[in-house]
Amino acid sequence: MCSEQVLEELKTEIETKRKELNLLVVEDINKDEVLKFSVELDKLIEKYYSIQLDKK
Repeated sequence: MCSEQVLEELKTEIETKRKELNLLVVEDINKDEVLKFSVELDKLIEKYYSIQLDKK
């Protein structure tokens, strides 16, 4: 899979996670769930930017 495809998939997954995290916060779900999603989102963002930097 080329890096452009990977980046696009990561971007989509980041957006999905971000929306889910926002819903969890609005729904006032337990803090552990919010933290878990936040960590997952951070990892996806880190991976995305790591690939972006490798391309340059």
